[in-house]
Amino acid sequence: MSGHSLLLTIFLASAVLIGTIFYYIYSTSLKPKNDTNGVKNPTQKRFFFFAILAFVVIVLLTITIPKSPYFIFANETPSKVVYVAARQFSFAMSYKAIDPKGEIEDVPIELNVGDLVEFRVTSLDVNHGFGVYNDKAELLTQTQAMPGYVNRLRWKFTEPGTYHILCLEYCGAAHSLMRTQFTVK
Repeated sequence: MSGHSLLLTIFLASAVLIGTIFYYIYSTSLKPKNDTNGVKNPTQKRFFFFAILAFVVIVLLTITIPKSPYFIFANETPSKVVYVAARQFSFAMSYKAIDPKGEIEDVPIELNVGDLVEFRVTSLDVNHGFGVYNDKAELLTQTQAMPGYVNRLRWKFTEPGTYHILCLEYCGAAHSLMRTQFTVK
């Protein structure tokens, strides 16, 4: 079972378990009917349920947040930095910082397998998405391209090939044509 399938299975099992517990607490803590004894203190059960639920959520967040993409390569120095400027309806990629007021030179990008690459992504006009796809059209990683802000996206490419960049946020009539590519050797 792959890592993603295992995490999905654990998540679904946890969701079913929490839902079952919630239903049990709810159904047993309703106001008692006049002819039954019912639960003496329904709010106490609810308190314990939500305290346990909060504890479980905190434990799960503590386990999963450090494995999120923001922290995967945080302690490593990138081998290459690629500057990306998005504009309607194209991406410009360069090894040098892109001056939005000057001439924008779009150069072919070639990266090495196993090198940590940092993409510094910005936009020159409106919000865009920056999605990196492999040759099987699988989304590997993505970030936003926003005017006046630089997002840093780090990634290690483990397979050689041609990778495609597509805009993930609708940005106008020619949005579907907004794409570029680079090579990993």
